[in-house]
Amino acid sequence: MATGTAHGNQGPGHDRAAVTLDRSNLPDLLISDRDKLQTQLEDLEVIVVRNAFCPQRALLSFAERLECALHGQFGAVQQPSAEDYLIVGDPNASPLAEFVRNGRVWENDQVLGRAPGGTSIMAIPDEDRIAAQTDFACTAAAWDALPHFEQRALAPLTVLHGFWHDRLYHEREPRHDALMQWMARESAELPLVARMAGGRHCLLVDDTAIQIMGMEFSASEAFIDGLREWVTKPAFVYRHTWEPGDLVIWNSASVLFRGLPRPHNPMWKMAHVSR
Repeated sequence: MATGTAHGNQGPGHDRAAVTLDRSNLPDLLISDRDKLQTQLEDLEVIVVRNAFCPQRALLSFAERLECALHGQFGAVQQPSAEDYLIVGDPNASPLAEFVRNGRVWENDQVLGRAPGGTSIMAIPDEDRIAAQTDFACTAAAWDALPHFEQRALAPLTVLHGFWHDRLYHEREPRHDALMQWMARESAELPLVARMAGGRHCLLVDDTAIQIMGMEFSASEAFIDGLREWVTKPAFVYRHTWEPGDLVIWNSASVLFRGLPRPHNPMWKMAHVSR
């Protein structure tokens, strides 16, 4: 299988590379079994197929067979309604741009079981998302770069994760009934450090992380924030700039991801929420 290394589209300061496959390898990729793909992804973490133009039916079948989390836009572009207002994503044009950028949080599909097969996929089939960017933070690489004494200190820790904590990043003042629905969904105590099948380790520190068990809350908040800052350093982040038909596949356990606003392009955000 012909592979190459994708540099140059991560943006300034983003040094992590992703392995790229030629589009001719797409049929073999789509019939891969779960174990084979997971073995590849444990070492590579992120695989890119440029201009794959993968048929939707084949992609859906692949995701269902391997129990992948599938991200991407397959329907029509959602148009803003009368309740929306325009926010400019260019920090030179609007003071709200930094607010919008900070609203893009790090997610992980593995934490609450959104990807039972351990694999996530994102495909952008249309032209609307071109020039959009997605960051992929490789936490296994971040773990490998830690000194051994820090690895030993982190290994026994467990973290409480909750769906509602994730949602509060997106909507800071939800209706009470919505908050109750979110809090009724699954929560879990998980190891901070997860061991993957092939022996590598990764860190589960996405935005669902609420508290390090046994640690005072404010100290835990600072600890998780510092650890997330470490795993999302540019050296561990691959930044993908989307082109028509691109397909990105990553290890759900070891990779955090976040979409970025498009610079110099407008974006829409709800002006108010009926309470």
